[in-house]
Amino acid sequence: MQLIMVGAHQRTAPVAIREQMAFSEHGLAVALQALRQSAAEGFIISTCNRVEIYGLLPLGDQGRTLRQFLADQHGLPLEELAPHLYTLVGDNAVRHLFRVAAGLDSMALGEDQIMSQIKATFTAAQSADALGPMTHRLIQAALATGKLVRSDTQLARAQLSVVSVALYLARQTLHSFCNQNVVIVGAGRTAELALKHLKSEPTRSVTVVGRTFERAVLLAERYGVQAAPASDLECVLTSSDLVISCTSAADVIISTALATTIHSARASRPWMLLDLAVPRDIERRVGALPNVHLHDVDDMQAICDANRTARAAEVSSAEAIVEAEVAKWMAWWAAQEVLPTIRALRAHAESIRTIELERALARLNLTSQQEQAVAALTSAIVNKLLHHPTAALKTTSGADQLAQATKLLFSLER
Repeated sequence: MQLIMVGAHQRTAPVAIREQMAFSEHGLAVALQALRQSAAEGFIISTCNRVEIYGLLPLGDQGRTLRQFLADQHGLPLEELAPHLYTLVGDNAVRHLFRVAAGLDSMALGEDQIMSQIKATFTAAQSADALGPMTHRLIQAALATGKLVRSDTQLARAQLSVVSVALYLARQTLHSFCNQNVVIVGAGRTAELALKHLKSEPTRSVTVVGRTFERAVLLAERYGVQAAPASDLECVLTSSDLVISCTSAADVIISTALATTIHSARASRPWMLLDLAVPRDIERRVGALPNVHLHDVDDMQAICDANRTARAAEVSSAEAIVEAEVAKWMAWWAAQEVLPTIRALRAHAESIRTIELERALARLNLTSQQEQAVAALTSAIVNKLLHHPTAALKTTSGADQLAQATKLLFSLER
């Protein structure tokens, strides 16, 4: 078996493509159930910047199964998705996951939100019974690597996030949040991160609008701001200056028709809209309205690229940690791969030892103590003969080829 990952992220697919591949909370649970039919074990990461499917599959698959799985789950032709997908196998898939957890593959270098997203991935896969021994340990190792990078490097120092970059763009247009009415549409993790950033800003008001009003109220109370039900969305948006939309809705929240109605009531006041959702919450045509400034997650790439260049030294240190952790993981995985061969070899040797011992004892007239001594002698000989082959299978590079040779030499397949 081999680990295979198939996915797309912000550098390979624009948001218009990513939103077609994104999994909603319900859709993810259904997909994980279906994944159990395609892979021995696996999990799915689905965020605003990436969709990646990891699976344990037979040798030689090379990602065909997972590419087709992704297309089928969304009812999309594979030929349309294929140009935007990447496939990684074995240690390359492990390295990629560890880099993701470390924040090295995020749009905002070193951002911490990906850690909670991977934890959510683990919980969802575990609930769907999609994880197995290998993928369970793999996610835990990825989280440990992410934590190690953040504790042993300065990568997360003054870290950026998609939210902080979005607010930077807003500040460039609005110059200041002073006397601005801010509306956050959504009440999930991204909405809470936005509230954390806005806590120290001199805004006139901040209002959280949630599809589930109770959830919006809880979040608003935690940060001392206002909450409003989804039914009041039009009224709340009409008085807003800055809108941060970050729901997990499958459909558009702010349509062109709704935005046009609101725009007419706002006279000529500038309106800043930050769409941090994938699928997008705001129709792209809304940005064509006069005095409306609309940015989605892909518009923030240039700022993130500049930040990455400025912190090249920290990236190098983080990459070194990732490589060390990948080596540890692959050593463990290689040992797991050859364990069945080692068990078969020892069982084969023990079977021969037992049969020959019984034959010899039947021809000898030994005392019980003497029989025990002979049995111990034969067991010691077998253990000493198998010690070096067993160690070599566990530690030698190319252990899979050595395991195949061992099976052939000792006829273990039979």
